[in-house]
Amino acid sequence: MYLDDILAHKRSVWRDGTARADGVPTTRPVPTRPGALATALRQDTVAVIAEVKPKSPSKGNLWPAERGVELARDYAAFGANAVSVLADDRFFGGSPALVSEIALDEQVTVPVMYKDFIVDVRQVELAARGGADAVLMIARALDDAGLRDAVQAATDLGLDVLVETFTAEEIERALAMGARIVGINNRDLQTFKVDLENAARLRALLPGDVVTVSESGIRDAGDVKRVADSGFDAVLVGETLLASAALAESLGELAGVRR
Repeated sequence: MYLDDILAHKRSVWRDGTARADGVPTTRPVPTRPGALATALRQDTVAVIAEVKPKSPSKGNLWPAERGVELARDYAAFGANAVSVLADDRFFGGSPALVSEIALDEQVTVPVMYKDFIVDVRQVELAARGGADAVLMIARALDDAGLRDAVQAATDLGLDVLVETFTAEEIERALAMGARIVGINNRDLQTFKVDLENAARLRALLPGDVVTVSESGIRDAGDVKRVADSGFDAVLVGETLLASAALAESLGELAGVRR
């Protein structure tokens, strides 16, 4: 199973001390911007978090990591409201250094989210040191105590937190931890199968004061319209944009759907 394998690897490298932070500053290099992601996702149109994802366990290579900054600049220039960057190397071809390089680039003018499989609070500290504005946490990757500690650490460091969920029980856990940005994944991380109706069914469980994000499997403006009709504030889109031959046009279409 994809998720089980990824989490086992993450726990191993952080437990054994073999996780690396090459290319990441030793202290937070820029002033924090608390609330930057939440603010960016509250728009009249459905906000777009565009993803820098060099590869995928199910799709293979998607985008050269060495061109990640270039891609993030284009995302910001073409209308993305935020950028998500994969920090995982083994399975997704990213790195903490790639997140930092993008977060510190002056031409990337939108909030940058550190996306990894968080299993240790030290990963949150690494995200902050790299200059990220926010961090994604997968609810099922942590028990209640671990999720609470990770969310609190991020908050103390001035990071917004997007808590990713997939079930009603995970939404309940996220809200109990005080999550203010909640994502619902359309992709089952055990099988990588996509079901857009999953997010639509679960959106009703989230209160109006929580920023809501529909994650993965968004192919076109029609899918974004379905998400908007379900009441979501934002979408997180990766592979659709990475495969586009006309990025500006594709991103413009996704970002132009009114709520």
